Amino acid sequence: MVKEWESTFVTETKQCGEALQRHTCRAVCHKYDNDGQCRFRFPHEVVDASFFDATSNSVVFKCQDATVNYFNPSILVFCRHNHDLKCILSGKSAKAAMFYISDYITKMDTKTYEMLSLL
Repeated sequence: MVKEWESTFVTETKQCGEALQRHTCRAVCHKYDNDGQCRFRFPHEVVDASFFDATSNSVVFKCQDATVNYFNPSILVFCRHNHDLKCILSGKSAKAAMFYISDYITKMDTKTYEMLSLL
């Protein structure tokens, strides 16, 4: 029974990964005129094994496919949504994540320029 569950889990991980985690560049990837580079940094560098990079003080995840988001198989299969994992210890990445989360959770339906026009 456990073998059957493991086999089903692996199959579900592959199916969900292909359907939900594969990145295809679209216009939103280039909306800030970033010299033709994807703003989500695709394609990723292929890496054989995860490791700690002391020069950048960061964890580099194993990456077998340059166009797939970093994901957790359990989160992927049980929640069935796109997600992107990144180890954020400190520095610019942590600050950027803090601003992104703060901006996202305080997002208003009305745009700032629309609010200013009411004044």
